[in-house]
Amino acid sequence: MNFFRHILVVALPIAALPCAHAISIDECYRMVRENYPLIKQYELTEATSRYSFENAAMGYAPRISLSGQAVYQSDVVEFPAAFNDLMKIVGIDMAGMSRDQYKVQIDISQTIWDGGYSKAQREAAKAQREVSALTLDKDMDALKSRVNQMYFGILMLETNLGTNVRMDTLLTANMAAVESAVKNGTALQSDMDNIRVEILTLRQHRKQIESSIRAYKDMLALMIGRKIEDGEVFETPVMQIVDTSSNRRTELLLFDARLKEMDTKKRMLDVAVMPKFAFFAQGWYGKPGLNIFDDMAYGKMSWNGVLGITFKWDISGFYTRKNDLRTIEAGKRSIELQRDVFKWNTDIQNVQIQKEIDRMYDMQASDDEIVRLRESVRKASESKYRNGVITVNELLRDIISENDAVTERSRHHLELLKNIYDLKILYNQ
Repeated sequence: MNFFRHILVVALPIAALPCAHAISIDECYRMVRENYPLIKQYELTEATSRYSFENAAMGYAPRISLSGQAVYQSDVVEFPAAFNDLMKIVGIDMAGMSRDQYKVQIDISQTIWDGGYSKAQREAAKAQREVSALTLDKDMDALKSRVNQMYFGILMLETNLGTNVRMDTLLTANMAAVESAVKNGTALQSDMDNIRVEILTLRQHRKQIESSIRAYKDMLALMIGRKIEDGEVFETPVMQIVDTSSNRRTELLLFDARLKEMDTKKRMLDVAVMPKFAFFAQGWYGKPGLNIFDDMAYGKMSWNGVLGITFKWDISGFYTRKNDLRTIEAGKRSIELQRDVFKWNTDIQNVQIQKEIDRMYDMQASDDEIVRLRESVRKASESKYRNGVITVNELLRDIISENDAVTERSRHHLELLKNIYDLKILYNQ
């Protein structure tokens, strides 16, 4: 039977207590995700990304600065003495610029074109946000495997508890028959002792199972963030289909996001070597101003202003551009190689799990028949013992064999389910 493409799970029904709350594995997946401390990192990642994006969007916002200065110079610009003498003849006194100078200035700069730098920054911020979010998703998805271990462990232990109780019922019923035979003198006291020992051993083992169930529930409770009461029932997972032709693993999306992030780094290199144009305006009040002759004649504070367009082209980026591009390409090849290795490992895990699923299906096909035959043998042995044909040890052997067959059938079914749910996690379905 080939289950390599699609796996169909048919869950065995489990009778639940009418008033008991039923816990499902999907509910556990949801609660462990909500309770895990790392979930708060999503908010921090989103906030950090939003701030980075908003900052990048400020590339075309005007830059405004206010400054001031007061200085005293050891020397200043002045006319030659002969020129000053001529000016005095016509009644003009050119005192020259004062050595103390003052200025309060405002500068405004507005980018006209930045070569695509602001847009590249925004794309880089979005790429980083996607990588951060998918990295968290990958870590959160890993929790499902731990939930599977706890959840199916509880189901297995509860099944073992059920078969333990069933065997206790059988042994108790047979002990009543043996007790009657001892009173009638057709059986030995040692026969009753043998059955009593088995019952006591069985009940000791039941205490261990109950203790293990409580321990597993407490561990799962810590993961999902709420207490699990003893009366709560764990549902056996329902019918599921796993399409192994569709791999939805978060890691694959993360590899794509990391490649996209590398492309944004390449884009940053491209825009780093582009020329940039900006409009600027300067205005100041102080001395000296733009009219030096006026300052030399009167030395008064004045209003001054300058408007213009600037052009800047930093070509230093060309010096390392080739090696930077090679580094980015090497990084992309490394990510692609990691993705290929991940797919290769996933394929190996798929084959291993598929083999286990096929093996469980093969065993399950004969489990019902084995249980039916063991039950028939046990009933025949009970009749033979009452008629004095076999010993109590032979009867106990057949009761234990039937119990083992029931336990193995349940174990095979739960192992089949667990493997299929592990396959679901492997393909993130």
